[in-house]
Amino acid sequence: MLYSAMSIIKVEINYKNLLIAAIATGVVVLLFKLQTIITVFAVSFFIAYMFDPVVDKFEERKIPRSVTILVMMALTAALIVLLLAWLIPVAASELQYLSNNVANYVDSLFGFVQTSAAVFDIQLDVNTLKQHIGSHSSDYLKEIFSSMSSLMSSFSSMVSVILNIALVPILVFYFLKDFDKILAKMLEFLNTRFKMDFTGYYREFDNILSTYFRGQIIVAAILGLLYTLVLFIAGIKPAVIVGTVSGILSVVPYLGFIVGFTVSVILAALQYGDFLHPTMVIAGFALVQFFEGNFITPRILGGSLGLHPTAVIFSLMAGGALFGIGGMIIALPVAAFLRVLINQRSAQ
Repeated sequence: MLYSAMSIIKVEINYKNLLIAAIATGVVVLLFKLQTIITVFAVSFFIAYMFDPVVDKFEERKIPRSVTILVMMALTAALIVLLLAWLIPVAASELQYLSNNVANYVDSLFGFVQTSAAVFDIQLDVNTLKQHIGSHSSDYLKEIFSSMSSLMSSFSSMVSVILNIALVPILVFYFLKDFDKILAKMLEFLNTRFKMDFTGYYREFDNILSTYFRGQIIVAAILGLLYTLVLFIAGIKPAVIVGTVSGILSVVPYLGFIVGFTVSVILAALQYGDFLHPTMVIAGFALVQFFEGNFITPRILGGSLGLHPTAVIFSLMAGGALFGIGGMIIALPVAAFLRVLINQRSAQ
């Protein structure tokens, strides 16, 4: 049995294979060391990829790419500034509301714990629990402030983060300016290296990926607005923060719903201490999920990526575990390309 298995999987151990294994190992180690740089370049290239069709449309009308890119970046920056000018005061107000009511929320939580203990006939002294948590709260706060101060004191790390953020628009400009040339060079290299035409693969890959990413951003924005609206109607604070974060997390299947729903139900119970407001949150989120599953996602995305949600989650988690945010950005394109490759091979 062992012999038959070995006859199927034959690995020739020679200097060439050992060299290939050593180079592959070195590349993986190098990528681990360059996670930050990979993230900056991956984010920049992703943004350039998203906006390239717009630049191409204006280029067809004889407008120079550089002019289109600069105007588009200026408009995007202005839109971001206006959005932040509205969002920051609202978020600050909601955070202030939360900080002013932390004591009330803690009392409500202990009341809920005591009531639940009585229902299930559990012997629990809430006052002792309060004293225990209160006696250690200073230690918890010290640890939190210590971590924050050490993070803030790491000047070199802060400078690195600022520089990386500042590099993104510069890289986006150059990626967009020469996007078609970069793509042509890559396809030429692949066609020559592997002696096959990758152009057809790229067209299918580009169609799948562009539809998915642009559609996913639109879906996430719609869900963020709908979640925020549900929380406003239910009178839950902070509506904007929870709704926005839930929308952003919706790029990962079900994550935005799970986080937003859980946090919103807990806040509703703590803020009002009744069954009406949590029920309103549950009904609102259920309604949003119904429209998202039956109308929003099918119309905007359809089956564009062609990957099962579990495959999407695994790809994102694997990419994030290996190479951070940059890995998460690269993961789905790699998964989509593998799907295209498998489909093309199956059709042949």
